[in-house]
Amino acid sequence: MYNFDQLLILFSALLFLVVLFSFINEKTLKLPYEIGLVVFGFIFVAIYIVGRNLNIIYIPAEFSELYREFDFTDFLFKGILCFMLFSGASRIKFGDFKADKFMIGSMAVVGTLVSTVVYGLLFFGLGYLIHVNISLLEACILGAIVAPTDPISAMSILAKAGLPKRIGLIIEGEALFNDGVAVAIFATLLSALKLSSDSVSVLSFLGGLTSEILGAVTVGFAISFLLFEVFKRSNDNFIKIFTSILTVMLAYLVCEYLGFSGPIAAVICGLYYASGIARHDEKNSACISEELLNLFYSFWSVVDNLLNGMLFLLVGVLFLNIKNINTLSVGMMIIIGIGSVVFNTIARMSGVWVSLLFNKNPPEGKGMKNPRFITFMTWAGLKGGLCLALIMGTSNSLATPTYNLSLVATYAIVLFTTVVQGLTVGKGYIMLSKKSSDYNAGQRQKNVKIAGNTAK
Repeated sequence: MYNFDQLLILFSALLFLVVLFSFINEKTLKLPYEIGLVVFGFIFVAIYIVGRNLNIIYIPAEFSELYREFDFTDFLFKGILCFMLFSGASRIKFGDFKADKFMIGSMAVVGTLVSTVVYGLLFFGLGYLIHVNISLLEACILGAIVAPTDPISAMSILAKAGLPKRIGLIIEGEALFNDGVAVAIFATLLSALKLSSDSVSVLSFLGGLTSEILGAVTVGFAISFLLFEVFKRSNDNFIKIFTSILTVMLAYLVCEYLGFSGPIAAVICGLYYASGIARHDEKNSACISEELLNLFYSFWSVVDNLLNGMLFLLVGVLFLNIKNINTLSVGMMIIIGIGSVVFNTIARMSGVWVSLLFNKNPPEGKGMKNPRFITFMTWAGLKGGLCLALIMGTSNSLATPTYNLSLVATYAIVLFTTVVQGLTVGKGYIMLSKKSSDYNAGQRQKNVKIAGNTAK
C-alpha cells in the first residue's frame, strides 16, 4: 500500500516528463502535442535502455523499488480510464453530428466490430505462421484494443491538417462514439477469456455477461440522473464541474463494488451529461450558460490531454519492464510490430468499407464511397491513449508471452498511426482530393464530348 508521499513522487515524475518533453517539443520540433510526447518519450526510453546497459545511467534504488511495486494496471485501468471515457463522451456535441449521424453511428458500431474481427483473424494467422501460441479469442481481444480511434488525436492533429469541417466532424464523431463500443467489446471478450477455463455453461456465461453490462448501464444512468439534477439546479459553475467529477467517480466505485463494468458506466455517464447539456442548451435554459459550456469543455479537455500525455509516457516506462523480456527476440518484435501495423490498416479499411454500405446518403454523394474516401478514412484512423490503457489492463488476464506480444503490437500501432499517419494525413487529403477533382474534371470533359457527338 502506498502512502501519500510515494504517490506524489510518481505523479510528479510523470507530470515533470510531460511538461519537459512538451516544452522541448514546443521550442524545437514543434510537432503536435501528442506526436511530440510519443517521439520524445520513445527517445527517452531508448536513451535509458542504452545507458542502463552501458552502466552510465543510474536510478536511485528507492525510486526503482517504488516503480517495481507500483501497480500500473490499477492506476490506468481503474483510475485514468474512467475519466478518459467520461471526458470523451461528455464533450460530444450531438447537434454538430446530425447531418451524418447514421454514418458516424455505423462507423462507430459496425466499423469497430468489423475491425476487431478482421484484426483478430489476421493476428491469429500470424501467430500460427510464426509458431506463437495465441488463441483466436486472445487475438480478438487485441483487435478490440486497437480498434477505437483517438478523439484527442482526431481533434488536435486533424484540426491542423486543414480538412473540411464536415469531414473533420465525421472523424471526430466516430472517435468519440467508438470508445464506448470498443470498451464494451473488450469487456465482453475479456470476460469470456476469464471464464473459458471454468466449468460454466454458455447460458450462465451469457447471463453473467448480460447482467454485468446491463448493471453498468443501470448504475451509470441512475447516478447520472440524480447528480445531473444537482448539476442543472446549481447556480455555481464550479459546483457543476465538481458534480460531473463526482458522477463518474461514484458510478465507477459502485460498479466495482457490485461487480459491473466500470468503464461502460463511465461512458453512460458521459453520454447522459452530453445529451442533457445539449437538450438544455437548445432550450436556452438558464442552467446552461455560455460561460458554463466554455468552462465544462475546457476543463474536461485539459483532463483528457493530461491523461493521454501520461499514458503515452507510461507505455514507454512500462516497456522498460516487459515481463520476461528474454522471451521476445528482436526479430520477433520486428515481425510483430510490422505485421500489426499492416493488419491494423487492413482491419481499419475493412471497417470503413463495410460501414459505408449502410449509408444511403454519404456527405458528398455516391462519390464518397469510392476508394479514395475509404483510403483517406483509413489513414485518418489515429490510435492513442485508450488503446494503451486497455492493453495495460490485460497484464493480469493474459499469459506473459501473449501479453508481451500484445503490448509490442499495440505500441507499434499507436506509434505508427500517431507519428506517421498524424503528420501526413493533411497531405494525404490534399493529394486524394486533387485526384478526385482531376477525375471529376475528366468526366465532365468526357460528357461534353459525348454530348457534342450526339448533337452532330
